[in-house]
Formats: sequence, structure tokens, C-alpha cells
Amino acid sequence: MTLVNKFKINVNRLLTGTTATTVTIPINMEYQTVDQAEVVDRVFVQTEVEKSINPIFDYEKVRLIPVLSTGNTSNQVSTLKYNLTFNGGASTYSSIGFTDDDIRFQKNSFKESFLRLQFYDSDNALEQRLISITTLYPKLTTIDLQPINSPNPGLPKPANQISIEFRLSNPILYPEAYSEGYHLYEYKDTIPPVVGKYLYMRASFNNAKTGKSTNLMIDPNAYPIDQLVDKLYTRYVLVKDNTGFYYEIDKTYSNNIIYNNKDVTVNLYQIQAL
Repeated sequence: MTLVNKFKINVNRLLTGTTATTVTIPINMEYQTVDQAEVVDRVFVQTEVEKSINPIFDYEKVRLIPVLSTGNTSNQVSTLKYNLTFNGGASTYSSIGFTDDDIRFQKNSFKESFLRLQFYDSDNALEQRLISITTLYPKLTTIDLQPINSPNPGLPKPANQISIEFRLSNPILYPEAYSEGYHLYEYKDTIPPVVGKYLYMRASFNNAKTGKSTNLMIDPNAYPIDQLVDKLYTRYVLVKDNTGFYYEIDKTYSNNIIYNNKDVTVNLYQIQAL
């Protein structure tokens, strides 16, 4: 309800013979807007309704291609290799308990061993969230087979000659090679344009022969426990541009990355604490 000035004219008080009278009305009159239902609905109700609705999130995952540099996404990685070394320099399968027959006959003790790569959104163990896990199983490549001019051509080499490595190849260039784990997968809405996104990988090896799981780090040296936290992660840079989605293994973050032409090696070592 709007408040107004009321004027009451008592006819009996007018002078005898008065034929007219006046009421003074100010020129500048203040007013109050009434019926603001539309404003309330637009400014308050609709705003609060939008705030109460969860944001739309695209749960479609995209495949990211490994490249040598996120600044030049045309240089795609040909081969990505994870190379493992255990205490004492052990780097072949025989040095961690496997026999020639385990590998030659592809026993479960060999086939069921695996390298686990866990990707986090931060390298701070107190705040990080696990984003994804990649599991890699041992696969023999032509490098692990005896040459044609040997007594047993095409058969696996002795276990003491087969390195503990997981070699992942570009499936387009090498369709017959092993490529599982070559690509990364992530929700596309979580990768900001231009600035990209970091993921931090921590690795462990599960030996089905011994039943032991070994945590790995990025440095071959031993460190005090309070310094190990800085030696656990390898950083991956995820980016997207108008041509697609890509990732780069960041060699500026840690010193366990080796680039050789279009081949990339990630060296991982058994954790040693002083």
C-alpha cells in the first residue's frame, strides 16, 4: 500500500460567499514503486534456483596422445618405455626371482605381475586425490627374443638377459606392438584450455612370483624418509587445442625422463630410505 498526503476540506469552515478554494500540491513529488513481483522473481528467485542446480558436467572421457612437447603437438612419441631398477642394480627378470621357464612358458607368475601407475591431481600427499590408475603387464617384444642366427631363434632370451621394462608403442606406427597404456584417458571438461592440467604419477611393481609389491621412485639414490616425498612422482602435462588432446611427460619436473629422438624412457627405481 502506498502512503499519500490526505487533504480534508470542511465546507462549513469556508467563508460565506466563497465560490472556490485551492489546495497546494508540491511540484516535486516523491513516489514509491509498487508491485515489484517481476523484479523479485528475476533478481532473487531465478538466481537462487540456478545456484541450487548442480552444474552440467560432461562425463565423456577423451584419449590423450603422448607428444614430445605440448608446444608442438605434431611430434608424437613413437615408443614410451618404463624402465625398472631394483636395489643392488637389479634390472633383469632373473634378478627378481624369475626363471627362464617362467618366461618361456608364460607362466602366471610372469604374466600376472604388473606395473601400476597411479595418477594424482597433486604431489602433496596430504591433499591429493587419486584420478586414475593404469596397469601394465609384462609383454615380450622382438628385443627379448633370440635372433634368427641363434640356436633357438624366436624363443625368449634367458631371464638374465631380459630387462624389466614395459615398452608401449604408437599403435598407428607399430600395429603389431603392445600399446595398452600408451594413451591416457581423462574427462575432457577437467582439462582447461591453454593452461592445461598437471597429473602426478606414482608407480609400484607387483611381483606375482614372490607376492611382493615394491614402491618405486624417480631417483636411484637413498634418502632420509622426510626427503623421499619429493622423489616419488613423475609429472604429466595434459593439454588440449583445436586439433585434439595431448600429454607430455615433463622432464623439467624430474630427472628420470630420457628423450631419444621420438622415444621416451621413464626410469623408476626401488625406494631406498636411510
